[in-house]
Amino acid sequence: MNQPFLPAAGFHGRLRQPEQTLRLQLSHCPTAIDWPALDQWLSDRLGLALQSPVQALSAFAQEPGLAADVAAVLWRILQVAAELQRVARLPVFEPGQLLNVQADKARPGGWLADVCVAHIDYVPEHKTRLAYEAATLLVLGVASAPANFVATEPLYQQLELKVLQPLRTVMPVGKSALPLLACAHERGIPWRHLGAGVFRLGWGAQSLYLQNSKVSSDSAVGVVVAQNKWVTAEWMRRAGLPAPHNRMASNEQEALAAQAALGWPLVIKPADRDRGEGVVVGITHETQLLAAFRQAAKLSSQILVERQASGVCHRVLVVRGQVIYVVKRLPIAVCGDGQQTIAQLIDVANQQQLALPSWARAPLYPCDELTKACLLQAGLDLTSVLAAGTWARLRPIESTDWGGLDEDYSSSLHPDNAALACRAAALFGLDVAGIDIISPDITQPWYANAAIINEVNSAPVLGQSDSSRRTLAQVLNRLLPARGRIHIEACVGATQALDMARARQQAWQAKGMACYLTSHDLTLDPSGHVQHMAQDGLFARCLALLADTQVQAIVLLVQTDELLHSGLPVDALNELVHSGESLLSTRQNGQSAAPSCTDKVMAFLAGYASVGCGSAE
Repeated sequence: MNQPFLPAAGFHGRLRQPEQTLRLQLSHCPTAIDWPALDQWLSDRLGLALQSPVQALSAFAQEPGLAADVAAVLWRILQVAAELQRVARLPVFEPGQLLNVQADKARPGGWLADVCVAHIDYVPEHKTRLAYEAATLLVLGVASAPANFVATEPLYQQLELKVLQPLRTVMPVGKSALPLLACAHERGIPWRHLGAGVFRLGWGAQSLYLQNSKVSSDSAVGVVVAQNKWVTAEWMRRAGLPAPHNRMASNEQEALAAQAALGWPLVIKPADRDRGEGVVVGITHETQLLAAFRQAAKLSSQILVERQASGVCHRVLVVRGQVIYVVKRLPIAVCGDGQQTIAQLIDVANQQQLALPSWARAPLYPCDELTKACLLQAGLDLTSVLAAGTWARLRPIESTDWGGLDEDYSSSLHPDNAALACRAAALFGLDVAGIDIISPDITQPWYANAAIINEVNSAPVLGQSDSSRRTLAQVLNRLLPARGRIHIEACVGATQALDMARARQQAWQAKGMACYLTSHDLTLDPSGHVQHMAQDGLFARCLALLADTQVQAIVLLVQTDELLHSGLPVDALNELVHSGESLLSTRQNGQSAAPSCTDKVMAFLAGYASVGCGSAE
């Protein structure tokens, strides 16, 4: 029998994620640890919400000597390591488990621990260890000498250089992936990393592929077209949608000619850049126009000269033809308290940001010449004292670089504007789209106040604003209405179980479900024909079926003890039956395994059959 090829980690029953076992070394364990102070430091300096150690450490509570304290230190190390991986945008949502703790005989005063932690496919173990080694040094250091960790900026810089940057190179993902995967994890939606920051959510016929917030059901052509603002506007105009009035300009003379045709005020923007890069608004004279054109030309050779629309930009998120939320996108601003000057308000806001871990900080509030110009337009300056509740803009528009404020308008969006956003998403064939509507009043229909669709975004950033975080579950419900699950059951037995498994497959087939059957060396399609696989092994063959969008149900024929070594490729079974036979051993050339081994397999699978995650029947 060929040794099965395992391209991915399996479930072993200790975590809700596929797992791996690591051995950690502690050089020492500090005595007389101030636990409340240590936990407060981890909370304040790392933004870590520590989980209660009571259940996690119950098995070590009666350990002699320092072992109980060592276990408590290790529990904090696991949580810090998981947080560092999340900061690097690795989807590790469980701290893991302590398996054992023992004195290190080779190192007096040292300790060894075996821990079970989450494993992300295609993230090498030596990269994962960076997080655990850094967490070990950090927790031991703070517990031993907290006075050495008062200044944290050097620590943040070291973590960024030695841990976070190397981890990000392993899995380059954007800001949307982690919040979406965290929500999927909470809702019991299965997912796997497929490499290069691409994830599969769900199984078989209920699955889709995700890269950041871009999904595999999006039109590839629509995604490309939406990345060019000029072509996007042309498509919308021809489809009868309100689009910006603009012209392309490849040089300053063409920009001046565009102004003559469009009038004032104008906007200059690169046609092929996102996140507000190179955008200048409120241009009202030739000097401004040429300066803005030169600035944009540093970023792109495709420059749009556009008539400025009246109103404010509103982001409308559309998922499969349904509006999920709407926010009014306002520039970064400070809110007065009737006492402090604008300069003081900016300083206080920045001090609050600088108190956060470096990776959790938003862009700092600006206090530069552009800030002064924005204030001057409102008749203010940095010494002005704003009345309580009064806002002062520090930038002309919202952007990723500058930041901004979101005001939720989901409950007051006019139905015709909702329909307009859905039409735009459908035009580009986008299942997930951020439609930006510039409108003086989004509660009024677009045709009544000359609103326009400013942009169509094929991969809108999700999970960053309050409105987006609040609606992530709704987004996933829309994309994966059955939680991405298909019916999966297991039939256990060496030879007779094949007939039992075939009967189960035919029963599902009679219900109109495309049910596949697979063992470690045989896979049958719904009609009972052999489906050849390039790999042997129940784990690998099941993974292949989970990736096939034709598969609506799977019967696993468990004939060997393979799963004890590989783990289960899924996190739940809908049904489990046993023919009463002993299994074959994968490590003894296919000979019968000991009865105790068969009992272990049944006990292992029974744990997953009782999970009750349900199916998409």
